[in-house]
Amino acid sequence: MNKKSRLIFFLIGLSVFVYLVIEFGINNIVINIEKIGWWFFPIIAVWGIVYLFNSLAWYIILNGKKNLIRFRDILSISISGFAINYITPFINLGGEPYRVMALKESIGIHNSVSSVILYRMIHILGSFFFWFTGIIIVAILLPLSTEFRIILFIISAALIVLIWFFFSRHKKGIFKSILNFISKFTFLKKVNEKLAKRENSLLLIDQRITDLYLNRKPAFYSALLSEYLGRIIGSFEFYFILVAIGINSTIIQAFFINAGSSIIMNVLFFIPFELGTREGSLYLVLESLGFTAGVGIFIAIVNRIREFFWILVGLLLIQIKGKVVAEKKDILDYI
Repeated sequence: MNKKSRLIFFLIGLSVFVYLVIEFGINNIVINIEKIGWWFFPIIAVWGIVYLFNSLAWYIILNGKKNLIRFRDILSISISGFAINYITPFINLGGEPYRVMALKESIGIHNSVSSVILYRMIHILGSFFFWFTGIIIVAILLPLSTEFRIILFIISAALIVLIWFFFSRHKKGIFKSILNFISKFTFLKKVNEKLAKRENSLLLIDQRITDLYLNRKPAFYSALLSEYLGRIIGSFEFYFILVAIGINSTIIQAFFINAGSSIIMNVLFFIPFELGTREGSLYLVLESLGFTAGVGIFIAIVNRIREFFWILVGLLLIQIKGKVVAEKKDILDYI
């Protein structure tokens, strides 16, 4: 990515970041950091470890049999990509174009796009498995009402269907199915014509996607495990916050808070900047565990402040990161 593109990403991101901080309130940030005390440092560190695992998953997908891209480059791009996602309204996918642009000069556009799509698919699949595990553990270990258990059963059934669907996409690809689907509708003729011009490129990307699951299963499951472990580690953020404010909690409860609030926020992904969804999701989850609404609000505030920290780190990395180096230009045999 050239300096001009990096500067554009940086300035847009910084503008949104400043807006969010001002909207949230600098005094509010300072007061709540004082409340959390020195626990703020392990909370920040938890997400540093989460990003390490996220980056490791992408690194495994991208490098294949050779260490073609340095891990530190993948880590830097990952943190910046997540930072841009946080400040992107509605679908939180602004970081994906940045990831593609950051790598395309080193490994080519097809490899860059396919690796980013593959990582996003693994990232989502990791979330599904994490949520499913959380539901199973909570249903077994925590006292829940019959109504709540029915809700968890319905969510579990939906997750099983989604997991099956994503595995099928890893086997069959994405774009081929999309092209076949669109071609069946005459009112989408113009869309079909535009996509037909890029059919070879899209099918080439599809080939990269299916290759990971069909021919590189150890890499596929290693990447998925890395994403899954990252989400488990992220649960410690909630545990540390509860301990910091003197609440006697367990790791299982923190696990459930993380999984439950994450499910609700992802269902409401279309709300800009997750405004209100984080607070609402935490209120619902914590209420089911017998905690007061105030605890949920405080956790949401600390979550926001932690996000601000890593957004700033990610934006700074956009500017200071050097050129991504690939030891070998042609990595078609490995992705």
